[in-house]
Amino acid sequence: MGLVPAIRRFADEGLQVGLAVSLHAANDADREALLPINKRWNLKTLLDTCAYYQEKTGRRITFEWALIAGQTDTVEQADELGRLIRRLKCHVNVIPLNPTEEYAGKPSNPTRVQQFIDKLAEHGVSCTVRVRRGIDINAGCGQLKSEVLRKT
Repeated sequence: MGLVPAIRRFADEGLQVGLAVSLHAANDADREALLPINKRWNLKTLLDTCAYYQEKTGRRITFEWALIAGQTDTVEQADELGRLIRRLKCHVNVIPLNPTEEYAGKPSNPTRVQQFIDKLAEHGVSCTVRVRRGIDINAGCGQLKSEVLRKT
């Protein structure tokens, strides 16, 4: 999610453990709509902290990115993301959105996923498509929280 103080503490501990950051958008306006924590620690602050983590640990950072059809899966979004993170030693995990009843967004189609990956590659950013698991039992990323909130 990008809890800046926790990432700094983590970097200072000197552990050789990987860091994965939920990014999901490449500008503050879009990211705030998806992750309200961005209001507290904007992308510049988060990415400066990620650079600090790399300086301290020498490790690659993984960024997580949900591909939402027509919203976060466009070539323009991939271009913006590539420009934003290419200075870092990093990798991006993309996952087509898991459907929930509470959110109208849809997962990206395979063509859009490939176009996104290709655009990141133009910036020298490696990317892997994550397998969507647990969807059939509402246990995929984002689905469990949605299910719990629906029941409470």
